Amino acid sequence: MSALGSRTAMLEVQRLLVHREKKEKASLSLSGEIVKAADVMAGKSGRSAFVERAIRSYLRRMLRRARDQRDLETINRAADATNRESDAVSEFQAWPE
Repeated sequence: MSALGSRTAMLEVQRLLVHREKKEKASLSLSGEIVKAADVMAGKSGRSAFVERAIRSYLRRMLRRARDQRDLETINRAADATNRESDAVSEFQAWPE
């Protein structure tokens, strides 16, 4: 996840996932059980298509987590001010005693 720590990296990965390019050969070393399980799950679509879908899905999850983390940090930075504003508003809305 640290690789997506920078905004630039996130934008580059998003750009790459949107634009489909020509297929390239890649050599991967995977555990035997992973290859067998991927073959079972891939069915007729084939191992390469399955691995590509899995990696795309994983990258999208990483992007989503990085965005969520960035949003949470933004919310937390503003939390004290937001809470003070909320408290002030709730005082105006309280029933008079």
